[in-house]
Amino acid sequence: MKKRTLWIVLMVLFAASALYSITTIAEDGPSGLIGCVALSIIFGILAKRTDPDARFKTRGRKPKQGSIICGDYTAVDLETTGFSPAKDRIIEFGAVRVRNGKPVKTYSLLINPEREIPAAVTRLTGIDDTDVNGQPTEAQALPEFLKFIGNDVLVGHNINEFDAPFIASAATRLGLHIPANNTIDTLILSRAIFPNEKRHRLVDLIRRFGIAQVETHRAADDALQTAQCYEYIKNYIKQNHIKIK
Repeated sequence: MKKRTLWIVLMVLFAASALYSITTIAEDGPSGLIGCVALSIIFGILAKRTDPDARFKTRGRKPKQGSIICGDYTAVDLETTGFSPAKDRIIEFGAVRVRNGKPVKTYSLLINPEREIPAAVTRLTGIDDTDVNGQPTEAQALPEFLKFIGNDVLVGHNINEFDAPFIASAATRLGLHIPANNTIDTLILSRAIFPNEKRHRLVDLIRRFGIAQVETHRAADDALQTAQCYEYIKNYIKQNHIKIK
C-alpha cells in the first residue's frame, strides 16, 4: 500500500470524526474534537510531504541470499539519481552474464529518468541530461532488463541494500512481478572473509585484489568488476578452505 494513500484515508477519517464530535461536544467536552482535528492535520501534512510512489515495506520481498559458491550467475549494477528507491530513479542498467566463471555476455543501457539528473550524480558517473534524452524510459527498459537477467543468481556489490530494492521499487511502480532471484552480495562476502580490512567498497576490493585502480561508476563496468571480485573471493575461499555459515 502507498504511504500517501494511507495518510489521506486517515486524514479523512479523523476529519469526519471531528465533525461528529461537534454534535457531541456538549456531552463529551472539546477534548475529542481537538484531538481529531489535530490528528487530521498531522496526517494531512504527512500526505503532502510523502512521495507519491513511496510504499510500506512488505514482508517476503527481501532478496534471498544465494549459495556462496556459484559458477553461473549474472553480475548487476545500477546508476541512479540518488539513494532512495522510492524517490529516485534508475539512469543506467549494467549486467554481465557469467557461465562457468567466465563472462559471456554484457548488457548496458542508459535510462531516461524523466527528471533532471543531479549535478553530483553527473560528477560521479559522467552521465548528464543530454546522455539520457531520447533513451528508453523506466517503463520501456525494465522489462528488457528483467528478461536479460532471467532466473539467474544475481551478484552485486551491496545488491541487497541498493540494487535489488531499486529494481523491486521500479517493478512495483510499473505493476510488474518483483524478481525473486537469489542474490550474492560481494560486500557481505568481503566483510566475512576479510574482517580485518577497514573498508569494503567496490573500489577497495578492486585495488586489494589487483583488478583495477579506478571504479568508473558506470553500470556495465562496475558489474564486470563485481564479477571479477566475486571470482577472486571464490578462489580465495577454496584455496584457504574457508567455511562460511
